[in-house]
Amino acid sequence: MKRGAPDEQAIRRALQEGMAHHDAGRLAEAESIYRRVLAEAPRRPDALVLLGALAYGRGNLESAVAAYRQAAAHAPDFLPAWVNLANALEEQGRLDEALAAHRAALAIEDGPELRARFARCAAHAVRLPADAAFRGLVTRALAEAWIRPSELALTACRLVRADPALPAASGAALSGNALLLALLENAQVCEPELERFLTRARAGLLDGAEDAGSAATLPFAAALARQCFLNDYVFSASPEELARAAKLREALDARIAGGADVSAFALAAVATYFPLASVPSADRLAHREWPEPVARLLVQHLEHPRVERALREAIPAWTAVAQDVSRRVQRQYEESPYPRWVGSPPGEALPLAAYLQRLFPDTAFDPPIAAGAIEVLVAGCGTGQEPVALARDLAHARIHAVDLSRVSLAYAMRKTRELGLAIDYAQADIVELASLGRSFDVISSAGVLHHLADPQAGWRTLAGMLRPGGFMRIGLYSELGRRDLAPVRALIAERGYEPTPEGIRACRRELLDSGRFPRLAALRDLYGLNECRDLLFHVEEHRYDLPQVARMVDTLGLRLVGLLVPPAVRRRFRARFPEAGSDTDLARWHAFEQEHPDTFSGMYLFWVRKPAA
Repeated sequence: MKRGAPDEQAIRRALQEGMAHHDAGRLAEAESIYRRVLAEAPRRPDALVLLGALAYGRGNLESAVAAYRQAAAHAPDFLPAWVNLANALEEQGRLDEALAAHRAALAIEDGPELRARFARCAAHAVRLPADAAFRGLVTRALAEAWIRPSELALTACRLVRADPALPAASGAALSGNALLLALLENAQVCEPELERFLTRARAGLLDGAEDAGSAATLPFAAALARQCFLNDYVFSASPEELARAAKLREALDARIAGGADVSAFALAAVATYFPLASVPSADRLAHREWPEPVARLLVQHLEHPRVERALREAIPAWTAVAQDVSRRVQRQYEESPYPRWVGSPPGEALPLAAYLQRLFPDTAFDPPIAAGAIEVLVAGCGTGQEPVALARDLAHARIHAVDLSRVSLAYAMRKTRELGLAIDYAQADIVELASLGRSFDVISSAGVLHHLADPQAGWRTLAGMLRPGGFMRIGLYSELGRRDLAPVRALIAERGYEPTPEGIRACRRELLDSGRFPRLAALRDLYGLNECRDLLFHVEEHRYDLPQVARMVDTLGLRLVGLLVPPAVRRRFRARFPEAGSDTDLARWHAFEQEHPDTFSGMYLFWVRKPAA
């Protein structure tokens, strides 16, 4: 390149040459060209980003961040600078700074991938911005499902609670709180103090209902009723409060049956204590005109359950459910299906090879993953979040999903139809699936095997259905990760709490009010009645450590592809075990878990592969 004014065409040719070297692994040559370009044009953002990418690839995150920051400073509208800066900051664990970079990227281009990146970072950031624009973004992220709304619930709770006006807010003010309404309608509240506030607010609605209520408070009342339906009425109430609510329900039913006018506010107030389907004459409500918040409430409380009841009867049965443990687990999920999810992120349909490469970017798959149509089995699909996600994320995939519970399957089928997806659902017991004589390219069974009487036998059945070269996603509870639950279960046994709605509410009230189990209060599953039953009262549960998992993988003749962990966890693991091959060494991961016992507090989630024939 000539001295003097930068030659745009020459710079572009140089950068293309540098990228060719970069892609071919000739990093020194690429760096030399990028620096030569920057000597000619020091404010050139694309050259700075490419230089940052070189540093990032070498593991020099500080240099990468510095280069990306320079690029963003010189060209604030240059999207790659902000995207790469956010990613590098996340890799360093600097989530609050990364969040600001994600916001800047989203301000330039409001696209699905950038929305998801922002939302994922917002879900884990430590210091949350207090400005109205940020609250607006989180509101949209919840309502539009940029990621699963449940993943953003705690962030939304923290933002709502941070409002100093909240404790004294009127019903009208609560109705005008868009973030609060989006949270109540799309995810379960999962923060103790906000739950207590809402519990008090619910009791206050009874007073308003008896006085015909206020139109200004109606949006909040309807949203709270939708929240109570989502969490299966987990909020506690005194006997006197419940008696008042029951009396209001009886009066409401009498007015509906008699053809009298019905207060929309009273209807919403009743729905914060009981599903409207429990009102004997509730079916007549659909024939009346209602304000929009109540109309949406009626869809949730009446229309959706009606659709699910009809779907339940048409679900095919692939196998019988005959074993004692299977029947007891089936009964639990028939009575307590979960989660009652609302929104699902759009996803990006990728071929299987690209999908797995995105999960494990440093893994070389040998043999390579074959292209073409694939058959996928979700063994234990619950209410459908996982098969829906796979249907959106995997291209050329036919998804089959089975579960013990027809109630759960019907919920999954309704949501799948609403989203316009094609998934084959059936009732089946994993332990009986071998009788079908079918095989699949991908099998997913996350959070299911540990509820079987013999998890390894169930896993063996699934492995036998996996085609040579196929992949399996497995989730198993960690003994160490769930260590805090042992004293809680001892308390449950001591107190004699039963796995009934009344028993679970009473148990939760003691756990949250006593302050004895602060770590438990941070678990999202504590904030839904059915989730809490699964967490603390499950009829069958097995837990493992990673050496046990390694032995099962070896016994089944499978090969570990990798564990699914957050980037920050993988970064700490690699700093602790930098040797090649450590990522798939479960002995090293076991040592890491001993040092960081909360690493797998959810469960071990990992992919394995069956050797090719």
